[in-house]
Amino acid sequence: MRKPLLLALSLLGLFDSTYLLWVYTSPSSPMICLGGGTGCDTVRASSYSHLFGVPLPAFGVLMYVTLALLILAESLVAAGLAKLIRYVATGIAGAGFLFSLYLSGIEAFVLRAWCTWCMISAGSVTLIFALALSVTVRAEPHPEPQAALVLVRRYFAICVAALVAGTPAFYYLVRSQTLPPPATASPETLLQRLIRPDSHATGNPQAPVTVVEFADFQCAPCELAEPTVRKIRARYGNQIRFVFRHFPLESIHPQAQEAAEASECAAEQGKFWEAAEKLFQRQADLSVPALKRCAGELGLDVTRFSQCLASGETAARVRRDLEDGRALGVRATPTFFVGRKMIEGLIELAEFSRLVEQELGRAGTTVAPARMQPTSPVARMGSMPSTAPGSLGNRGVGFFTQLQSSPLGCSEEDASQPEPRLIGTPEARQLFEASPRALFVDVRQPKEFESGRIRGAINLPLDKVEKPGNNLPKDRSIVLYESGESSGDVCAASRAAGRVLLRNGFSTESVRVYQDGLAGWEKAGLPVER
Repeated sequence: MRKPLLLALSLLGLFDSTYLLWVYTSPSSPMICLGGGTGCDTVRASSYSHLFGVPLPAFGVLMYVTLALLILAESLVAAGLAKLIRYVATGIAGAGFLFSLYLSGIEAFVLRAWCTWCMISAGSVTLIFALALSVTVRAEPHPEPQAALVLVRRYFAICVAALVAGTPAFYYLVRSQTLPPPATASPETLLQRLIRPDSHATGNPQAPVTVVEFADFQCAPCELAEPTVRKIRARYGNQIRFVFRHFPLESIHPQAQEAAEASECAAEQGKFWEAAEKLFQRQADLSVPALKRCAGELGLDVTRFSQCLASGETAARVRRDLEDGRALGVRATPTFFVGRKMIEGLIELAEFSRLVEQELGRAGTTVAPARMQPTSPVARMGSMPSTAPGSLGNRGVGFFTQLQSSPLGCSEEDASQPEPRLIGTPEARQLFEASPRALFVDVRQPKEFESGRIRGAINLPLDKVEKPGNNLPKDRSIVLYESGESSGDVCAASRAAGRVLLRNGFSTESVRVYQDGLAGWEKAGLPVER
């Protein structure tokens, strides 16, 4: 009975891995996560979902197919070869068990998210390993020809049953749509939860227009938005009040929560804004040691800062911001509230200025932009209390009626969007050397591009990718890349740019994201330009 069960478990694992491979590699409907939640999408979106540029489920498919074939073959060969097959199958199952244990640890302690499909696969390979080990240790005798024929018939029946049950189940899974509609907030909720009396604010507390940003320190688009935000604060001076709220997307950014807590610990020593600017600049490493180094560079009392961070005393404040954001319908970072408008994702300076001046005009204020300052506005900032809980100035929030949306943001739902294929250095090199050569597109900012780039690459920053005039050819392979100094999660600029291109009609076969980036390219000794 053990051997038929081994085959059934192998087929279950094969079904599971095949579905995972399909959703990992196709621009399809959202992934169905059994039991609800977003854990499956979080795991799929993480940098741990691929190995050497290959989706992890592909290795699962290969393993389960091999195990199923070995189980079938064992009953059809001579006793000596059957014994060898048992040892090989047990070894493969053992390797799969150890690797699934490692991946479960990643989900539990790094991503802090559980994928039900991954757990099914882990459970299947664990049972397969246990059963295969028991069969090998017990050294069951090789079946006689008649008994072997009966066993093969059982195997055939199991395969037919799996096909009959699996085909409609797979069809259902790939055809289902599960994206939840965005939440909307009432004017009363906006009034109560958009701004708290102790929210971090800079500018004029009595300003007629308030700009609120919900951000995540580990979010690449948030960092890209910072130069524009600083220019807006400097340009409009005392005509606006700017408020910062935390919205750490911890399921896809495991260091975001602690980074937010660290900024609050810095705020206790009067340096919230300085800490926020530095944290955005240090996104590649927001580990506890790195946070402490930042504290030292800011001139904080590092001992006091470390005690604050270790105690978790600021976690409640960060969670309150997150809960307020969710109640307001925030689902991506950065999200801005400009007067009556809510905007998701990056905003160009001209559009941001238009929105601010539009609100100033509604408030009856003459637009007189302040003189631009050459120095960083951080030096002039401090936390100022709101005039009243939820205050937005003279216009209030009762007129909140419009939502503007940009795809260039960072959201837990990004994991469910069509994704470009991720590649490593070997495949990027092949595309570079192929004829015709792929077009390499550096999505970093121009200053970074000028300091060094892959030979022949063009520069198209993330915030320019969606422009109709980007002139990227649709009949040529496009390889998007950035520095390669960070892990490149779902919110990375290169992956966000890839999703934009897929939405704009580019095929999944023509768009690639080079995960190793410039750093990996240089490490491999491949040609660069400076």
